[in-house]
Amino acid sequence: MMKRFVFLFLVNIFVTTVYSQVVIINGIDKNRLLTWEDFTGRPDKKSEHAAMASWKIYYSYQGISFNGDTAMLRGLKINLELDKDRSWLKKGRETGDLLKHEQGHFNVGLLCQQEMLKQFTNTVFLKSGWQDKIQKLFNNILDKYLQMDLKYDTETNHSKQKEMQQKWDSFFSTELNK
Repeated sequence: MMKRFVFLFLVNIFVTTVYSQVVIINGIDKNRLLTWEDFTGRPDKKSEHAAMASWKIYYSYQGISFNGDTAMLRGLKINLELDKDRSWLKKGRETGDLLKHEQGHFNVGLLCQQEMLKQFTNTVFLKSGWQDKIQKLFNNILDKYLQMDLKYDTETNHSKQKEMQQKWDSFFSTELNK
């Protein structure tokens, strides 16, 4: 009887602290490479650029439990979503190189999501101030990757600097396959 109780207790701890990540592209929960069909937003006619990939990230959790001074999030999800309303393409300007560059912007979001999941998993939240700590952690990681997204465009000159684009493509491939 004691073995069964210990087993159920361990299963309960595992179930309540499992964290997950969800990737949504065009309303479908499936991580895949982007296609031009994913760019459904209205193009910015004032922009000199041919396309824009935009992502959004958010978290949710099913509940919180306390063990002494420690707060434990239950059912945490980190959602990354291609923002279909802000991702656009100027028709007739589609190229494979441009699509690969726009995929790089989404890859930045994937890296952000991975780091959030890792940081949320490895952070101890205390009963006092757990909500503020979660929000600060989320904001700090998000800011880091928004800066990376800007650096990506600057260094690649929006895909026109081919050598730098290849370096970033290699970086994304390495980092996303860790």
